Amino acid sequence: MSRIVRDLDFLTSVGLLMSAVVTATTGVIADLWDLNDFWYHTVSGYVMGGFGIAHVWLNRERLFGYARFRWKSLRATAAGVPAGRPANIGTVRDADGDRDAEPTRPGAWLARALVSRRGLLGLAIGAVGGAILGRGLRPAPPIEAGSDVGVIYHQWSKPGLLDAFGSVSNWGQPVELYKAYPGARTLVLPPVALDARLDHGLATGRAIVTRRSTRAYAPTPMTIEELSQLLFLTGGITAGLHGNARRAAPSSGALYPIELYAVVHRVEGIEPGVYHYAYREHALEQVRAGDFRTPVVEQGIAQEFLGECGVVLFVTMILQRMRPKYQDRSYRYGLLEAGHIGENAYLAATSMGLGACGIGAFMDDAINEMLGVDGVEEAVVYMLATGKVPTAA
Repeated sequence: MSRIVRDLDFLTSVGLLMSAVVTATTGVIADLWDLNDFWYHTVSGYVMGGFGIAHVWLNRERLFGYARFRWKSLRATAAGVPAGRPANIGTVRDADGDRDAEPTRPGAWLARALVSRRGLLGLAIGAVGGAILGRGLRPAPPIEAGSDVGVIYHQWSKPGLLDAFGSVSNWGQPVELYKAYPGARTLVLPPVALDARLDHGLATGRAIVTRRSTRAYAPTPMTIEELSQLLFLTGGITAGLHGNARRAAPSSGALYPIELYAVVHRVEGIEPGVYHYAYREHALEQVRAGDFRTPVVEQGIAQEFLGECGVVLFVTMILQRMRPKYQDRSYRYGLLEAGHIGENAYLAATSMGLGACGIGAFMDDAINEMLGVDGVEEAVVYMLATGKVPTAA
């Protein structure tokens, strides 16, 4: 092999190794952070493929020669010819590539690596590289003294290169995708037809521009059909019920950490109480029966309309559905999904001629206790009132 070809072979091998490392790294990042269109990974894959083809072409004679050698060896073995020299005895070649007669001893390469200058240099480079990876690529984020916990969390949950490798640590096992209340009294809601009847009411554009937070509600009760459609359009399963189910609101990794609870005040055909929305069955599971208007008003910091509307929807989040995949950023993604859910409720209610109002100021512990959740593994993050609006005089 000429010197130019050897140089090309060396450069191609280096390029192949580097592109393989980049491809593997970007592949891990794309998988762990659910990046469906991560062009760095795509480009590095093509580059690695190009280097791979060039490497094979430059070494084609060796590959073909080895293939012929293996074929002859297999044929000789099948014919009963004794095997050649022991597998643990090799040969040493000099700088010109000629075979030397002195056999190598097993483990000799390790002894040479430990005592040679090249071996010591490699250890030094590895130590410096480890220090850079440990301290240089993930410095502590700048957080001013006295910052609120939201700022601290936002800074520490920013992704870094080392987070992709560190995410192989165990963040626990994922929990069930669907929460259920076995033995609870269940009320199956009227089905929502996916046909032209969904086109009734305001169009999407009109609903967006006319949507407002409604804080005055009529004493007229909602119908069970209205509640059914509201829950379905807020977060119900809209496709793939018996397979790869998808819901009305987007979710990171389709993990759906959000649970919906309806505290019913005034809905025809439904006893007042606390209900859990069962996504798969499109049904309400009764958690507690009774009139909860006064407690809900107290939980909403004395906002009286929370006891005058037809239903108050409570949005809770189960973080463990996302932690095994998204780790520190799970809480970010869960809050984003709660926002999607809330906007769906606003637009669905507006389109149906109902009013809605989202509430972010509430007494967390009291609501968690009312819903029967622990506030740690599952906690309330949002509440929305909805109901009939007063007619114009």
